[in-house]
Amino acid sequence: MGKRIAIILVIILITGLAIMGYFLQQSRNNLRTDPYKAISADACVVIETVDLKSFLNSLTTGTGLFGEIGKVKELNRFNLGLKYLADLLNRQNFNRLFNEGSSIISFQTDKKGTIVPLLSMQIPGDIKTRHIKEILSSSGINNLAETTQTGISVIAIPFSLENRKDTAYISLISGLLVCSNSKVLVAEAAVQNDRRKDVRNEPGFSRVLMASGKNVDKIFVIFHNLPDFLRPMFVQGRNNISEKIARLAGTAGCDIYISEDGLVLSGYTESSDSTELLNKYKLLPPRDFHTFKILPSATVLFETLELPSLKLHIMYDTSVSQEASDLARKIKPYMGEEITRAIIDIKRHTAADNTLLIYELTNRVQVEQLFLEEPGAKNETLYFTPDDQTKIPVYKTPFKGLIRVLLPGFAPDFNETYFAFYDNYMITGNSYETITKILYDNILNKTLANDLVYRDFQNTLPSRAGYYFFCIPSHIIDYLSEFLNEDIINALRTNKISLNKIQGVGYQFASSNGMIYNSMSVKFKEKAREESTTEWETLLDTVASIKPFFFTNHITGAKEIFIQDMKNNSYLINAAGRVLWKVPLKERIMSTIYMIDYYRNGKYQILFSGKNYIHLLDRNGNYVERYPVKLRSPATNSMAMFDYDNNLNYRLFIAGEDKMIYSYDKTGNVVRGWNLFRTAGTVRAEINYFRVSGKDYIVAADESSVYFLDRTGNKRLSLKEAVTVAAGSSMRLNSGSEPSVVCSSPDGTIQHIYFDGSVKKFSIKKFSAEHSFDLFDVNGDGFGEYIFIDKGILYLYNHNRSEIFSRDFGSDKIDGPINFIFSSNDRKIGVFDEKKNLIYLIGKDGKTMTGFPLRGASMFSIGKLSDKNEWHLIVGGTDRFLYNYKLDTEIK
Repeated sequence: MGKRIAIILVIILITGLAIMGYFLQQSRNNLRTDPYKAISADACVVIETVDLKSFLNSLTTGTGLFGEIGKVKELNRFNLGLKYLADLLNRQNFNRLFNEGSSIISFQTDKKGTIVPLLSMQIPGDIKTRHIKEILSSSGINNLAETTQTGISVIAIPFSLENRKDTAYISLISGLLVCSNSKVLVAEAAVQNDRRKDVRNEPGFSRVLMASGKNVDKIFVIFHNLPDFLRPMFVQGRNNISEKIARLAGTAGCDIYISEDGLVLSGYTESSDSTELLNKYKLLPPRDFHTFKILPSATVLFETLELPSLKLHIMYDTSVSQEASDLARKIKPYMGEEITRAIIDIKRHTAADNTLLIYELTNRVQVEQLFLEEPGAKNETLYFTPDDQTKIPVYKTPFKGLIRVLLPGFAPDFNETYFAFYDNYMITGNSYETITKILYDNILNKTLANDLVYRDFQNTLPSRAGYYFFCIPSHIIDYLSEFLNEDIINALRTNKISLNKIQGVGYQFASSNGMIYNSMSVKFKEKAREESTTEWETLLDTVASIKPFFFTNHITGAKEIFIQDMKNNSYLINAAGRVLWKVPLKERIMSTIYMIDYYRNGKYQILFSGKNYIHLLDRNGNYVERYPVKLRSPATNSMAMFDYDNNLNYRLFIAGEDKMIYSYDKTGNVVRGWNLFRTAGTVRAEINYFRVSGKDYIVAADESSVYFLDRTGNKRLSLKEAVTVAAGSSMRLNSGSEPSVVCSSPDGTIQHIYFDGSVKKFSIKKFSAEHSFDLFDVNGDGFGEYIFIDKGILYLYNHNRSEIFSRDFGSDKIDGPINFIFSSNDRKIGVFDEKKNLIYLIGKDGKTMTGFPLRGASMFSIGKLSDKNEWHLIVGGTDRFLYNYKLDTEIK
């Protein structure tokens, strides 16, 4: 019995040893075929991909960010090579090469300083060199040559890209396929494969690799290997930047996420050396940054740094005056937790003049007092006055170089000249214009925090950080020219159209798990980022809901703008774009807006109506007594206001859902002596008033009839022929020897209604029932032209019924026309493309006015904001801003 047990135990032991041996052998094989083994420690960038074919395909789809990169001429050779390789690996016969497991692509610099790539990938164990040659031959690659390098077989594949000849070298090394265009690198990979150390032994690499995602593509940067890679990119005198980058940390690793909207990298950076620049941020708790909330939306670059314990250098900086150093030491106790350097896009200024430093303060009042009382201060106080009610001091001072005392190295070449205080921030800069730009844009709420493009970008990065960098690449080329070599800058300028499609690039880091967690985002959109051409933009709570109205300030004579948004808030905005008041209303404005002198004392009020009320606001946004006035019946049309005898005895006409036409006086009472007139149908269009031959005509139209009434509400005129007015038709008085009211019928027939009751009709062209019609003397010859808009096409006919032009806007959502008179011989037709959110001004010959189309998402108004001979167009935008464009009325 004992002997049998012993035999069983021996069998079990032998079996166990065999199994152990098998797994040890497998482990040894896996170790030898680990693709990292072929990557030497001098690699500066390493990419690990879990699926090489898919990764290459994502870079060569021709769409999104990498599709746009594929159009860059300067990268044509690289892109062609990438596309060639992707196409090759997608062929059916290459499937034999792929095994489950990662592939590694590394980049090293050779002795000439050229960047050389190396691919290392695991392949099935039964694949030999002859199989590789067979696969290549079956793919049409026959000019192969096989050589030996340091004892290993190397396949040489000559190829040509852009008439430049090169050679790819492939070798099988212990179950790995190694490929490069450097024969030396392939040979060194064979030697490297037998070494105990590879790139993973570089400082921090293994820890970063362990923290990365498991089944995602990733990229690693080994900082101390970067100088040779980066040095050629910089201009002479800036080469030390590459050495600074080398001292940032040990290794950074990020998971790669590619989409049609751009690129996101996220992962960890490890710094184990206390002399490395990022080492001190490993234990710095992340926080929510605030400074970006006051940065103008015209900011093209900013970086914000967390300052938990700001330390001043005791060493005296000879470039900084003693007075500035003393002031810095006094300011220090009141410094907040962040500091920001920003570049604002102001044309005709250098990047240095457009640069601001913004210090967060814990006690703004105390710092400003210290600033003004500092011995040696010779401050010149300038005042920023965008309007007659706003006055912000800007100090021009001798205190230059504060930043070199407070935070050496953050902005070493910066010399503050101008200082200003806003909220809990001290703002410093070299240019008065740049300082006032940030002040003005905050008055208008035109900041990054309210910029839809920036907010969309911001969502791609974590909300908390210790450092945050953001830029718009296409807008900082001049700034980059101070650092990058001429070839790179010329390439950026040449490809600015492509660069404009990058909405933003951002990078941030924060401490996490004893390391630094970093994120980078490149936001791409096929539609290029548009540059603003407005004079100013003012933020509303939501998008504008009505056509802006020009109101006259009776105190100063200046023009102001009245507008309502989709939340029914009404605003009065001055000529500088500052919101004077915001008043919530009970309802949406339905009517034309009027300016009246209610008290007959030269002071003006704003009159309008909604569905249920008539509203009258004074210049301060307060209701005039008794207002709002409840309508007798909910309105079905826009209120019309008439002053028959120009004596301020206003009459207000509104049609109700009860089909009655009501007349109210300025106090909101129904006019005595007005006989309520009932229409057969519902009146949708605004009621008109005409005076012809000393007689008054109040004209209303429903869906089937037109009514001519007198001041008492009785019929003044009976038509001899039925007239039906199209829903989109205006009713205009055509003056002359035989005055008539002109309108169009639902099928586009033009109808002249004469004041003897006769009607003349003629058709120029058949139009749909959705057309718009108006009569307007476009060329100033004394005769009105017929204007139609139908199915996205604007038509203009002269009084002889001949077509002057037709203009197709390529959109089926065209609103208008709006008629504008700039002078006796300068008149334009305005249209609004609701689908594309574009607005146009069209001249008498159908040509577009200079500078158009403009961005806009509402009907628009044009007027003068000052006594200068300048026209301004006011329109609402899709981004909640009200835009002010200054116009050049010339034709392209």
